[in-house]
Amino acid sequence: MTRQVFHERVTLAFQDHVAEVTLARPREHNGLDWAMIDALLAAQQHLRELEGLRAVVLEGEGESFCAGLDMAAIMSRPERLPSLLAPDEQGINPVQRLALGWRDAGVPVIAALHGHVYGGGLQIALGADVRVVHPEARLALLEIVWGIIPDMGISVTGESIRSDVLRELAWTGRKVDGREAVLLGLATRLADDPRRIARDIATSVAARSPKAVAAARELFSRSAGMSERERLALEASLQRGLLGGEEQLEAVAARMAGREPRFKGS
Repeated sequence: MTRQVFHERVTLAFQDHVAEVTLARPREHNGLDWAMIDALLAAQQHLRELEGLRAVVLEGEGESFCAGLDMAAIMSRPERLPSLLAPDEQGINPVQRLALGWRDAGVPVIAALHGHVYGGGLQIALGADVRVVHPEARLALLEIVWGIIPDMGISVTGESIRSDVLRELAWTGRKVDGREAVLLGLATRLADDPRRIARDIATSVAARSPKAVAAARELFSRSAGMSERERLALEASLQRGLLGGEEQLEAVAARMAGREPRFKGS
């Protein structure tokens, strides 16, 4: 296992093709101060450079996943505030990158949610592909209580969530528990131990054909907004790139032999 620490706020452990990214400011419920923001962006960059990466688990140390912006800490450095909304060459600013940057890892990202999942914490979680939530977790878009709006890429990450749900939560700041979060589409599934389940999912994903996982991810990412004809053409195109390939043949051979598949780099 390799392990790195970024700005004393985020740890990244990598083993068996799975990276575990852990927010590590537990006394403050992993609130987002400047160091945490810098650490998360650095961790995202590192994920893009990891060879053999097949899945990511995103979790929080201590009693919460992330309680959102530590407003006192952020406001203590007003000279940095303009940088938060300054877009890069892709038109994405740093706070948006906190949520959208996980997709640049190029592999499935599974978030384990417990305790407080507020404001920026919820928006970061929405940037993951799958969210496993504890029944007693509390989720909310609390930006409205500070007189601002959710702006961490939620117009992109929230595309699959009903717009009336997002409006109510953004307008009121109402807190929902894990059970309601699943019903509303904010989370994928419930678990009494979200971290363990998230790791199990990541391990399962890492054991599958990397090319097939990537193709499925591309299909679901790109098909939104396409016409029916375009979606069907994309499905067929991606499948043609898999059928008869080395990984697909190995998957079939392993299944027929009753053994685990051995993909390149395993």
